[in-house]
Amino acid sequence: MRRRSRRQGTRHGVVTHLRCAPSRATLSLAPAADGANLRRISDSGHYVVVVSTGFEPRTLELREGTKVHLRPIVPADEPLLHEAVAAMSERTVYFRFFSPIKRMSDALAHRLAVVDYNDRFAIVATTHRPNGKERIVGVARYDRARGTDVAEVAVAVIDEFQRRGLGSALLAELARVARVHAIKTFSLIVLPENREMLDLLRRMGWIHQAKLVGGVYEISFELPEPA
Repeated sequence: MRRRSRRQGTRHGVVTHLRCAPSRATLSLAPAADGANLRRISDSGHYVVVVSTGFEPRTLELREGTKVHLRPIVPADEPLLHEAVAAMSERTVYFRFFSPIKRMSDALAHRLAVVDYNDRFAIVATTHRPNGKERIVGVARYDRARGTDVAEVAVAVIDEFQRRGLGSALLAELARVARVHAIKTFSLIVLPENREMLDLLRRMGWIHQAKLVGGVYEISFELPEPA
């Protein structure tokens, strides 16, 4: 079955609430993502930061008809990342992290869940359990090298959802977001035994430069121009 993508809603913004002491004359924030907007919503010292991510959440229909929801990652996804890694086989975990970790540390989960939606970006694919609870079944992310138009990319899909077109869909969506943020090249490191990833990149036409260095493939490819 052909994969179909259906857009939902309006341009997506990530909303973060901050509480600041009313007596403070200034408010210091870390550099915001492109399009960030700080608004005071009351005199109680509450503010809301709305960050335009450049990605609209959408529903994606996989090859066999299963539907998943694609959206930008948010800090509240930390526990869902823990659950996603716990649902992966040792092989999948090793291919993603190059280490046979049994449980992802809280520090790593925090780092992966908190991005700036510009130089660091991640898209998650989610479904819902029978009890209605959301779960993450796939993640694609990039991290831009400081001051460049090159970003390192990584993708991981839980075993249950592999070979269903989700990995390639996540990479394609991530590439579109990256171009919006002036990234022109993706690079990644792949273990030689990770044939699934190598085959996926070949099918997408993205293996143009691949070097075997220190027992791993270093791959880079130019992103297509925005349509």
